Amino acid sequence: MVDILYAARYLVFLSYGRKPYSLTPLKLQKLLYLAQGWSFVWDNKAAFSDEFEAWQYGPVNEKVYEEFKKYGRSEIPEREGIGSLRDRDVKETLAAIWIEYGKKTAYDLVELTHQQKPWRDAYSKGTKITNASIKKYFQSTF
Repeated sequence: MVDILYAARYLVFLSYGRKPYSLTPLKLQKLLYLAQGWSFVWDNKAAFSDEFEAWQYGPVNEKVYEEFKKYGRSEIPEREGIGSLRDRDVKETLAAIWIEYGKKTAYDLVELTHQQKPWRDAYSKGTKITNASIKKYFQSTF
């Protein structure tokens, strides 16, 4: 398990790698949510302890939002990235998420997360998206 800001910064690093795709704050949020879900599938554990809120445009982690909101709709600059993580499982999960979902636009990912039960349920009730709901959904669906 890693701090979600380290995971976010590792995704920024990956976005400037061999197959570079744009990474905006909105897209970053969705990738972190997907990484959390797939971590439950692949490793049966959370990638990070932080939770997400159900905002209009999908899952958002408040800490990550506060850190990267200054970039608005622009690409997060390379200087915000970090090139390593101590947790090998999380590092591998983030790399796999980037390979699979990095090529998609932020709005493709918004649409994807809007179809998923954790966001839909939390958004309709005005509650947080719990890690328990993410775990249950991803493990039962994938």
